Amino acid sequence: MEVTLKFLIGTAALAVMIGLYSPWRMLWWMSKQNRLLVLKYYGIPLVVLGLIYLLFYSY
Repeated sequence: MEVTLKFLIGTAALAVMIGLYSPWRMLWWMSKQNRLLVLKYYGIPLVVLGLIYLLFYSY
């Protein structure tokens, strides 16, 4: 479970970094691409997964 959570956190972090650099690469299916939407679609899951990781795996 911990490995899967780390993988999802890493994937979301990579998606946020790529999306902040060039939003159209991460939001190609939408008619409007901007950095705020990147943070909405990939940043919120990153924060939620990070909090879950900190709650359950920070001994």
